[in-house]
Amino acid sequence: MAAMEVLCTADIHIGRRPSRLPDKFAAADFSPRTIWADLAEAAVTRGVDAVVVAGDLVDSENRYAEAFGAVESAATTLAEAGIPLVAVAGNHDADVLPDLADAIDHLQLLGRDGTWERTVLTDTDGEACLHVDGWSFPSRYYHESPVAKYDLRDDGVPRLGVVHGDVSEEDRYAPVAVDDLATSGHAAWVLGHLHVPGTRHENPPVLYPGSLQPLDPSETASHGAWVLSVESDGTVTTEPLETATLQYEAVTVSTTPEQGFHDIVDATHEQLREVVTECGTETELLAVSLVIEGRTDEHTDLRSRRAELKQIERTDGGITIRVIDVAIDTKPAIDLAERAGENDPIGYVAGLLRALDGDEPLDPYRAVIEAAHRRVRETHDSNAYRELKSQDETYARPTETETKDVVRQQARQLVEAFSEQQGGDGR
Repeated sequence: MAAMEVLCTADIHIGRRPSRLPDKFAAADFSPRTIWADLAEAAVTRGVDAVVVAGDLVDSENRYAEAFGAVESAATTLAEAGIPLVAVAGNHDADVLPDLADAIDHLQLLGRDGTWERTVLTDTDGEACLHVDGWSFPSRYYHESPVAKYDLRDDGVPRLGVVHGDVSEEDRYAPVAVDDLATSGHAAWVLGHLHVPGTRHENPPVLYPGSLQPLDPSETASHGAWVLSVESDGTVTTEPLETATLQYEAVTVSTTPEQGFHDIVDATHEQLREVVTECGTETELLAVSLVIEGRTDEHTDLRSRRAELKQIERTDGGITIRVIDVAIDTKPAIDLAERAGENDPIGYVAGLLRALDGDEPLDPYRAVIEAAHRRVRETHDSNAYRELKSQDETYARPTETETKDVVRQQARQLVEAFSEQQGGDGR
């Protein structure tokens, strides 16, 4: 039997657009739909034996019309090259993917209605080389492990398991245990649902391809499809393909008291030059969330010039690097440990800041935190925010952790203001 080369992907989410793109970049150029079409062409060029999608090919049921053409076009491109397109449904496309598979030739859906189903990949002589075993979400939520219901026969042909499932502690999305997958007898597993790419087990490989194109700034590092090569004896090698054209990264720049604004800009460019060397081979746009930290006398100036920092853009090696967000997380240049506890306003606020940062006990400041939390929640519950809450289901009441972040920001501004009034060092 010949080795089978399978291009594996998941979580394409056709119908969505990457978030936080700079204005001058067209969202359509970086959309999952565009990368999906490119992937079909890459599969043909490479001459793989099959393309396997581990769920969430489509974002949701209301994307049926938008997704139809993209899925049909890719399926046709692959079929003309003799490459089967095999998919399972995930939690986002449980309702729509079965209908698409019924309407589109050359799209094979495995595991309808939460059952296990198998397709066979053969060589040119028609000999079975690889079983692809798949299970699909029957609805948006599924609280049991699909692996517990696996019932397909092992006839000695290497098996590739494909399921959209969650190896974390979340139990609404087909929870699966890595140990159960690793001991199932399959040559490898391809999983969907988690957007962070990587292997969860080495031998046999338990692989999350991750999102094909990152969809928001939380999905950092390079993304793309993976190629699994399965030998006749079940030996598997894995190869990541960095096919994504967009990459998000978080970059932290540390500053010192003697550095001015221009020094910080220069340091940012230096950091960006280093980050770009880690980009994927197909990356066209590197979207950066920038954090400025450290002790500095420039805290107020930095906050007032965030808009300037957000205009930072450079091009290295054909990759456009653009700052899309800036967080100023600097601390006053004064020594908080030295001033904390002194009988003056700076001493009190310095102690509060150290307590919020975990450097001193928080108990002496508990009343301040609780009072601030009450006020923050009262503001949230006020009529002024009624319209926002009615339109955004995710707009939840602030947590104490969020309140502490607000208090920390205000305390830093107070320390800086007091320090400036008293001559720069707070004395």
